[in-house]
Amino acid sequence: MPTEENNRILAYGEAYEHDYGFERHQVAARQRLLIELISTSSPSVVVETGCGTELLADAVAAAGLSVDQWIVIEPFPRFADAARLAARRLPFLSVVEGFAEDVGDEVLALAESAPDLVICSSLLHEVADTDVLLQACRRLLISREGLLHVNIPNSRSLHRRLARAAGLIADEAEMTSRNVIMQQRRVLDMDGLTELIVGAGIVVEESGGYMLKPFTHAQMEQLEFLTPELLSGLFTIGREMPELASEIYVNARVRK
Repeated sequence: MPTEENNRILAYGEAYEHDYGFERHQVAARQRLLIELISTSSPSVVVETGCGTELLADAVAAAGLSVDQWIVIEPFPRFADAARLAARRLPFLSVVEGFAEDVGDEVLALAESAPDLVICSSLLHEVADTDVLLQACRRLLISREGLLHVNIPNSRSLHRRLARAAGLIADEAEMTSRNVIMQQRRVLDMDGLTELIVGAGIVVEESGGYMLKPFTHAQMEQLEFLTPELLSGLFTIGREMPELASEIYVNARVRK
């Protein structure tokens, strides 16, 4: 019988596909950030927890970057199937279907060497127990050189501050209707994210933000004047002003 978490991940997958809209630009921003990271860190073995509908591995290959092995951990069956299909054209890509906390041994057995980079992208705010996920990521970092990248939405973003100032929400940390629909459990700012990472015994080396989003996803989708150049500019301003960015990130290592 399906567990509650399996039911939740199925509901999440359906909601994610139905409400893609402006999210596609957020995905592009996350991928741009991670391509920058991969181009500078040159990992050999990458483990990605959750892959969504537009594969980061595809974007990395399109950018001309090379990795020896890329392992996707994906609990949503339809996303896992899409990643397996992509693996036919990306020989370095492997897929392990399941939750990260359940399949770590399988992933490490599949890895050709210790993972250099573990990616936990737009996921930590959705899980029931953040420490369970972070400990699963930590177990994958069997080399002290391995890097953990975590990104999440920013509860102190410009569009949430605007919503509070306009009286639409009482506080930036308030859960919105979209948060609930998208099966999200919490909203966090940089202090909250850092506290979770440090609490899991992982040392933050770098933090920042990316992509300024003045309005909600639905409102941004209506802005017909948003050209690729303007979207790129919004990405850059988010990098320059992380406290207002729509999403924040940390890069961290386990000191053993």
